[in-house]
Amino acid sequence: MLIPHFVILAVFHVVAWLLAILAMLAILITGKLPAGIANFQVMYIRYYPRVLSYVHIIHHQYPPFEFSSSEEDPGGSPVAVNVEVSPGNRNRLAALFRPIYGLPQIVFVTVYSYLVVVVVTIAYLIILVTGRWPTGMRNFVTGFYRAHARYLAFIYMLTDKYPPFSVAA
Repeated sequence: MLIPHFVILAVFHVVAWLLAILAMLAILITGKLPAGIANFQVMYIRYYPRVLSYVHIIHHQYPPFEFSSSEEDPGGSPVAVNVEVSPGNRNRLAALFRPIYGLPQIVFVTVYSYLVVVVVTIAYLIILVTGRWPTGMRNFVTGFYRAHARYLAFIYMLTDKYPPFSVAA
């Protein structure tokens, strides 16, 4: 049932990275983020945790094939992701050095993702026995979704605001 979502995510992932490069070039040249690029990035950042939260059994509602690019989440899924985009008057120097400046965030989110795999694997076993998620483990996984969305918004040039090394809402 999830194969169509995984195919879409794989294509979106490649397109999102290519658009991040174009966004960086656009910001370097014009100082502005093109709306079309921002819209796609917002849509991808919203779609990814919706699919992942279903895979991780955070909720039981099949993820919708909904591709809204509005900053405010339109609903339709238990996972709500609102993204604040900074389109104009962007820091050109920050855009140029974003790949280097973002390295600590890349490490943080990568390590966190490996820990999530371990936690979800253990949680699956606990869910089989008890029928529910342990609260702390669930909070750890949902914290990853928040940290990952913030990281993507930063690395995909949607904002110049450096994301915190935090999982809090």
